[in-house]
Amino acid sequence: MFQSLLAKLSGSQDGHTCWQLIEQGAKVIDVRSPEEFNSGHLPGAINIPLANLESGLTQVTDKQASIVLYCGAGIRAQKGCDILKAQGFNCAINGGSLKDLLCCQPI
Repeated sequence: MFQSLLAKLSGSQDGHTCWQLIEQGAKVIDVRSPEEFNSGHLPGAINIPLANLESGLTQVTDKQASIVLYCGAGIRAQKGCDILKAQGFNCAINGGSLKDLLCCQPI
């Protein structure tokens, strides 16, 4: 519950909306540490830790494509969105926490 509250305070999007974007082809970036990523992540997600986000965007070239970022609570994902938007990525979306996204994952 605490993570869900943090996600809401961080400005994350509704999990169902994020999954619709993912199903439509949005890139998914996990901005947590490699250790956190290795403990579990969304299928198809790429791991670019927040500290490496500015220099690690070689895997994302289309600045108009939707990108869903997530982390442990949504705060790092929001910081990641701010970094991407400052670099001209207009469709960066804060997906909130991994836990919240997993709860909304379509079957």
